[in-house]
Amino acid sequence: MTRRSIQLIVFGLCSGALLGTLVGDFMAFLLPDGSAVKQFFLLSYDFTFGSMNSDYLIDLGVIVIDFGFILKFNVCSIIGFGIAYYLLKYFR
Repeated sequence: MTRRSIQLIVFGLCSGALLGTLVGDFMAFLLPDGSAVKQFFLLSYDFTFGSMNSDYLIDLGVIVIDFGFILKFNVCSIIGFGIAYYLLKYFR
C-alpha cells in the first residue's frame, strides 16, 4: 500500500476547488438572470484571514503590501472538493 504525499493531496483538492469554481462561473454565465439556479451557483462563502483593511497597508510608493487573503467558496467548488477527494481515494 503506497502512501500519498501531502503535497499531492493539497494540490489535488485545490485544483478540484478551482475547477469547480470555474464550472460554476461558466454555468452562471450561461443561465438567465434572476433564475433560482443561477443564484444557487453564484452563492459564495467568504473566509477572510489577515488584515484586508486599509489601516494595515504598508505603502512603499511603488508597491503596496497587505497582509491577508480571502478564500471564496461557492457550491461548485465544494462539489469539486468532493470529486477531487473521490478521485484521490479511488486512484491509489
